[in-house]
Parts: sequence; C-alpha cells; structure tokens
Amino acid sequence: MQQLETTIASLTNRGEQLAAKRVTAHDALDKAIKYRQQTLLSGDLDDQRTLDKLQGAVDTAASTLAGIDDVLAVLAQQKAEAEHQLAAERQRIERAAAADKLDKQVVSIEAALPGYLEQSRALADALSKIGDWHFESGQMAGFLQNTMGQIEIAANFALAELKALPEAIRQGRQAIPRELALKPVAVPEPPPTMTIFMLRSANYRDHDGRKRFAGQWEDATMPVPTAAALSSAAHAVPTSIQKRQMSSILTRSMSPRTCRTPNLIRCCAQPTSPRSTVARKRARSRSRCRGHENSITARLAA
Repeated sequence: MQQLETTIASLTNRGEQLAAKRVTAHDALDKAIKYRQQTLLSGDLDDQRTLDKLQGAVDTAASTLAGIDDVLAVLAQQKAEAEHQLAAERQRIERAAAADKLDKQVVSIEAALPGYLEQSRALADALSKIGDWHFESGQMAGFLQNTMGQIEIAANFALAELKALPEAIRQGRQAIPRELALKPVAVPEPPPTMTIFMLRSANYRDHDGRKRFAGQWEDATMPVPTAAALSSAAHAVPTSIQKRQMSSILTRSMSPRTCRTPNLIRCCAQPTSPRSTVARKRARSRSRCRGHENSITARLAA
C-alpha cells in the first residue's frame, strides 16, 4: 500500500509539471498563430520563406500541445488505476481486520455458551428440588429450563452462520459490520433568570409562557426582562443589594409600641367604631403602620 501511495504522489507531481508545460505550449501556439495571421494580413505574401517559417512555428507549437495533452490523458488513466488499486487494498485490509475481530468474537461466544448452559442447568436443578412447595422457585426453574432450550436451538443456527461470516467478509460477499455510533445530545442552555425581592404582589409569565404569582415580601425568580420591568416600576428590588438591608430597615422603622408584628395587613385593619376609645387607638396604630409601610417601600425602591 505504501508503494501505491508513492506512485500516486509521483504521478500527481508529474501531472502538475505537465500542466504547467501545457500552459506554456498553449501560449506559444497562440503567439505563433497570431504572428502568422498578422503576416498574412499585412506582410509580403511573396516571401515564401517567411511564410513557411511561420507555418512551421505553428505546426511545432500545435504538435507540442497535442503531445502534452496525450501524455496528460495517459497520466490521468494511470493515476486513476493506481487510486483504484489503493482503495481496493485499503478495503482488503479493513475487511481482513473486521473478519479477524469477528472470528475472535465468535470464539468467545462459543467458549462461553457451554459454561452458561451448565450453570443454568445446575441452578434449575437446585430450584426444582424446592419448587414443589415454593411457588416462586418452581416458576424460576421452569423459566430457566425454557430459556435454555430456546438458547440451545438458536445457538445451533446462529453459531453456524457466524462462523461463515468472517470468510464472506474477506471475500467481499458480506458488508463490514459497523458499530453503532452514539451521537451526543445537545442540551440547551437554560434561559437567564434573575431573583428579586418583591415589595408588592404581582403576576408574571415565565419563559414557557405560564402564569406565575410572586407574593409580597418574598423572593421570586423570573426572566431578566420581567425582573427589570418590576424593579423599574418600584414593585421589587434586586436581592443582591436590598435584601441584606431589609432586616435593619424593619427593625429601625417599626416600633414595638406601634406594631408588635411585621404583618402590616393585620395591623392596618379597619376600626369597628371610630367613636370608641379602643377604635381611636386602633386607627392611630393603623395610620402609623401605613406610614411605616410607605417609608419601607420608598427606601427599598430608592
């Protein structure tokens, strides 16, 4: 095979050289034809010596070009034959390797089959001894016996066919077995998301278009454009900046006398009777809580 590769490389190199000479010969022929044409158009027609000389130059250039074309045709044929022989040699080597590999696989199967049948038979006999009073053991013994019978029948046909395949592969009567090539599955990258701290409750849509709900005073992970829109509308703040400040703001803003719990909804309930003393105290507490809530929201949104 190495000799064929060397021959093809030599023929390719010689073809390139002849192609360059053909260009030169073609230019010489064009020039000779042009000089002869100019002489016949404007030269002395009685000067037969000059006319014969120009005609000889044309004939010589045409003969040179024709000779190079013939050589190039023969060279192309030789190169095609060499490439065909090289492809056949490579195919022969590939078939021989595939046949040898299959030979080894068939030998391994033929060597492992008797041991498998012997071990299966021993296991089936052991299970059959207790199968008369243990249902599952009897079922397993029957399954093993049935499987062994099917494998023995199939192996008689399969092994005979497998033993004949390597020689068929070497002679080209059987295609070369190809192993299954598993292609990696491209995993799409998840779309970018952003986690924000909600100052107000809001509904939004995720990347799949499904409707989601983000509760007040909770973290919510959503698409980046949606999170940016809520942040610009003062409905949320980025957790990387504002969430760390939430605890200190609540501690400074909410007094124990005003509201003992951060549940602003319960603190801001409507009073039942504005004329009673208890109702007035609740109203004052509600007013203070609302002021604190607005102050917190303004600080977080700033």
